[in-house]
Amino acid sequence: MWRMRSVRLCNGRGAVTAARLSARGIGLRRRRGVVILESLTVLLVLVLGLLAVIQWSIVMMTHAGVTAAATEGARTAARAVFVTSRQVDTEQAVASVLAAHGVVGSVTVLITDLGSTVRVTLTVPVASTRIPNLLSSFYFSLAGRNLRVSATATET
Repeated sequence: MWRMRSVRLCNGRGAVTAARLSARGIGLRRRRGVVILESLTVLLVLVLGLLAVIQWSIVMMTHAGVTAAATEGARTAARAVFVTSRQVDTEQAVASVLAAHGVVGSVTVLITDLGSTVRVTLTVPVASTRIPNLLSSFYFSLAGRNLRVSATATET
């Protein structure tokens, strides 16, 4: 593999052939290539983790907005005088809070009368929110998923 040269160099401890020196240099180049490959692998994992943290924080902010809308909807439903206007008033209250949080689109509002309390359940498709799908390139997608939040309030 290596062609031996007859040139001998002296490094103080003994003679070293030029072939050994060049073989050591190639070994360093190979090691440098492995280090670059390992660095790229670690960088990919770090970028994936960063994207996951960013997406999770946006999901949690949106979830907090949907929770606020469900709470306001439960309050509105509990204060409604007429049962016939309860659904419309609750949907309007929920829509105004969700619009303030940037959620537009179809939202399912389910009102359950539990006697002296009222439960409002909101189902919001992720597609109608501003949640980016950052991890879809890594085969983790939020497409087709829903945020579902319930809130209860006591009737007055």
